[in-house]
Amino acid sequence: MRDLIALVELQKDVWGMHDHETTSPHTMKAATVTGGGVLGAEAGGRLIGFCFGIAAKRGGDVWLWSHMTAVRPEFQNAGIGFALKQAQREWALANGYRVMAWTFDPMQAGNANFNLRRLGATARAYYVNHYGAMQDELNAGLASDRLEAQWHLDHPRVLALARGGQRQPRTAISETTKLVFLDDHGIPQLEQPAALDEARYAIEIPASIAVLKAENLQRAQTWQLHARASITSLLGAGYHAVDFVRDAGASWYVMERALPRAAEAG
Repeated sequence: MRDLIALVELQKDVWGMHDHETTSPHTMKAATVTGGGVLGAEAGGRLIGFCFGIAAKRGGDVWLWSHMTAVRPEFQNAGIGFALKQAQREWALANGYRVMAWTFDPMQAGNANFNLRRLGATARAYYVNHYGAMQDELNAGLASDRLEAQWHLDHPRVLALARGGQRQPRTAISETTKLVFLDDHGIPQLEQPAALDEARYAIEIPASIAVLKAENLQRAQTWQLHARASITSLLGAGYHAVDFVRDAGASWYVMERALPRAAEAG
């Protein structure tokens, strides 16, 4: 319980949350005896990161729902988040889970890159204003839209990335049809084709939504609406987000037609 209590302050430090927005230590304790788990990262006897997952029914299967993953700001970009997710993946496999899922802000380029490119997850569902209006430092000002990452824990690509293997070749954005992009004046534009029939599409998001919100909140809100419209249309047409590409200072989702599960597993 001492460690779980310490995680409340960690949540505040990472997300700038108010007390009522944090996950309580009692909730995390309950999860550990009902199929979920909490894993922590320490440095010098201090908790510097954690991930928290709960058992979740999805159709006829039970997945691990990873509700929170966080690393203290001063320890970020040092591989700790990746190590935590791999430890969580190994824990999940040892406890009978084969799929893990979680939501993330589709406008956060760092999260998208981490989830899709570094971990090998895909995104197949979009939730509009999932948590309602949020007032913490990271989320205030925009609707709390979320993409759902789905991580097939023993997929060959996931295993290769876990072992430090080569990431998949980067999609050539210049050769991909773009649905959301910045024009020559730096204004986000939305293309809405009559039919969605290309093999893949690209959707640009800000390199830093935090910087854009501070500079031009209205533009950030418009860009979010454009991304929402294009991603939800593509998901509805059978596409899913398979990769994230950073190219020449721009950040892009890559969406392709979803393959049947059996074909994916191969």
